[in-house]
Amino acid sequence: MDSSLPLVLVVDDNEMNRDMLARRLQRQNCEVVTAENGQLALELVGMRSFDLILLDVMMPGMSGYDVLERLKSDPHLKHIPVIMISAVDDIDSVVRCIEMGAEDYLFKPFNPVLLKARVSAVLSRRPGVRITVDRTELANSISELQTLLAELSASNLSAHQIDTLTAAQQRIQALAELLAQGS
Repeated sequence: MDSSLPLVLVVDDNEMNRDMLARRLQRQNCEVVTAENGQLALELVGMRSFDLILLDVMMPGMSGYDVLERLKSDPHLKHIPVIMISAVDDIDSVVRCIEMGAEDYLFKPFNPVLLKARVSAVLSRRPGVRITVDRTELANSISELQTLLAELSASNLSAHQIDTLTAAQQRIQALAELLAQGS
């Protein structure tokens, strides 16, 4: 294990989701630990210093809301950024998680380009975390996202989808500016 890589905890009761997320994060130069439930996640967080947690909302036993609440109420853990993940496209759930302290919210099934952009954005704000990226690959990903978002904005969208699209466009623009600064 390379201690210079960002350490990410993936918490999801579905093994296929955990494996898929772990593979994608490893390709993004992250060290990944997985947990199949909230209780195990809290135990792992007590033993290691994670740079990011991807946390499923709906899990049997301890829900993602419960885990998030415990993390954000603990002064030693509340600094860890959490991206909530859910198959339920529900604005109330998104708002609840953000108000509870989640950094971001992703819907399943994941768009791999959007997942990569959001994880990179969160990790890039962490002090001492270095993310190595191929600049050409990142520029291509940003271009793909901009094209996808342009296509989506031409569709008939709900107010929630427009807000999500606007937020995504702002994040992509910030990534593009970061890439340009580093050139």
